[in-house]
Amino acid sequence: MCSRMNEEERVDRVVVFIDGNNLYHRLKEREWKTWIDVGKLAERLVGNRTLTHIYYYNAPPPGGKLHTKKGNEYLAQVKKTRNLTFRYAWLQHEQRVEEYGAYQSYREKGADTALSSDLISLAADDKLDVAVIVSNDGDYAPVARVVHDNYGKCVEVVYFEGSRPFAMESCSLMRAFRRNFVTEYDRKRPRRRSHTRPRRR
Repeated sequence: MCSRMNEEERVDRVVVFIDGNNLYHRLKEREWKTWIDVGKLAERLVGNRTLTHIYYYNAPPPGGKLHTKKGNEYLAQVKKTRNLTFRYAWLQHEQRVEEYGAYQSYREKGADTALSSDLISLAADDKLDVAVIVSNDGDYAPVARVVHDNYGKCVEVVYFEGSRPFAMESCSLMRAFRRNFVTEYDRKRPRRRSHTRPRRR
């Protein structure tokens, strides 16, 4: 596991990996703000260490729905973040059957594979000292163990209480997501048009 270091030994190069879809749903479950500024989030997670890069993984929203426009606007805002690489995942359409009947749904694909690939590559090339993964997905445990055991890198997992990824505990430093991590992007609202009546002559 990662160990706390003193000032002389403290590692500096930190890369933050954000599973965007996972983050969105955890925020929405708690009714917290979802238009989150990922740049400021990364800065808070890194603290007084050096943030070298941010990797963000998400799929564009499905078409034909009202939230599609807002979703695309948010992703466009994310892409403007300084020192950020955006990796596209995709949505797989599927039909689910539960006790109350069948319904249409989407499952995100590709994000975990892309994140794992980036993490292994950066660790092997010695491009980071600490990897911070923002996700509740325990499927990242195998890659976290390889990065820690084979390359000597520290892995920190930022998770939400209530869905702790226990599989990550043996190879990562666990950190609970706090509400004060959340800062929203500034949304520019369109100006209202003036409807003043013309003066009579």
